[in-house]
Amino acid sequence: MDTKEFYDWSRFQVIHYYSVPVERVFEAWATARGLESFFLEHASFRNAAGDTRAPDEPTTTGDRYHWEWRHGHNLEGEIYNVVPGRSMAFTFGDMEAEVRMADVGDRTELILRQWSIPNTDEGRASGHLNCRSCWVFFLANLQSVLEQGVDLRDKDPTKASSMEIGFQPLSEV
Repeated sequence: MDTKEFYDWSRFQVIHYYSVPVERVFEAWATARGLESFFLEHASFRNAAGDTRAPDEPTTTGDRYHWEWRHGHNLEGEIYNVVPGRSMAFTFGDMEAEVRMADVGDRTELILRQWSIPNTDEGRASGHLNCRSCWVFFLANLQSVLEQGVDLRDKDPTKASSMEIGFQPLSEV
């Protein structure tokens, strides 16, 4: 049986563990300063009144965001569900994503789910795999930042970014 036929390319889940308290992991996701430490070049959240939150002020349900990556990719969207200290769900382009955190012994478990990935014949695998591979990198980078203080992102704008994984042509061997 060919399992490719039954795989749901419109969603995925990634689980990662951190040796820091759940509050630190949540803060990395829910504040502009936290997101800039491992994921984005620039992040901002605006409340319902349109006021920009302070860099260390956690986002809440109903906030709008503006995110910029190092290699020129920008995204705006909505934070549509926050459980303080535990989870955050947000639009992600035409897709949706959620991060949930829980104490598991002396570690923090983070479950990242993404869904509503376009499921076209020619794009389903590339969109799914590109998103998944990018998240795996950024979750590992978050671990490096939180546990070692080292940001693994390449700051050289002439090099491919993690946003382009899966879209770079193969070089001649």
